[in-house]
Amino acid sequence: MRRFLLIFLSCLATQNIAAAQSCGTPGEVFAHYATALGGEAALSSMQTLAIEARATEPHTFNPGIMEHDHYWFEWKSPDEMHIRQHYALSFTTWIFDGTTWSLANGKISHNDDSTPEWRRQLARIPYNDDPQFLMFRVAANPLLVATTKNLYRRYELLPGAPGSCELEAFGRNEWGLRRDTLSFDATSGLLTTWTIEAGDPGDNAHFQFEFSDYQQTGGLMFPHSIYFDFYKTQFRIGKVEVNTPIRDTDFVIRQ
Repeated sequence: MRRFLLIFLSCLATQNIAAAQSCGTPGEVFAHYATALGGEAALSSMQTLAIEARATEPHTFNPGIMEHDHYWFEWKSPDEMHIRQHYALSFTTWIFDGTTWSLANGKISHNDDSTPEWRRQLARIPYNDDPQFLMFRVAANPLLVATTKNLYRRYELLPGAPGSCELEAFGRNEWGLRRDTLSFDATSGLLTTWTIEAGDPGDNAHFQFEFSDYQQTGGLMFPHSIYFDFYKTQFRIGKVEVNTPIRDTDFVIRQ
């Protein structure tokens, strides 16, 4: 029995090493991803996005009831967003001008006036943002991992499951080094999950995005299904417009 177990573990390790080697280097994994999305030229030429989506998530105070929200996202390169959310009988408008988020009415917030600048700088890195705002960032630009330059400091290839290429992504938050995980389909090259470390080091707390149902629009592949497990929110994207004209005033936070 012990001999059989050793042989099994040895075969499993060999399979993991072979799977990792078939993925190539982290640079090759990202190159495969960019090609699968439509190519670097198409990604670089994407200057605006207009996305309409519907989302369902459990009610905050009654998990047995599902909330249904309607979203209109506008994104402008390199990192500006206008989000209009309709739920129940009310509307909210969130704006990110590239450095700061507005209040839910699109007006300037003073919530962070006393926040040190170094912490504000950290929060501008998507994975360090508040979970709600990170969710908005991903839904407004589902290709964020491909279009955000220097998202992480470095990457290492992990021995992933068969058919998957997994990268350990090293970044920093206010507590020091952090390790997130990006999983790509080994065949298609497309991103399937993005697992993000949360809380203090050692908490072993994570939240995760899941991407599926990729469809082509404007020469690029977009996931039309995005699940965010932190809020158990399921986005179904109904419409994507690439490089549609968007007013610059949409990204200005009002006084």
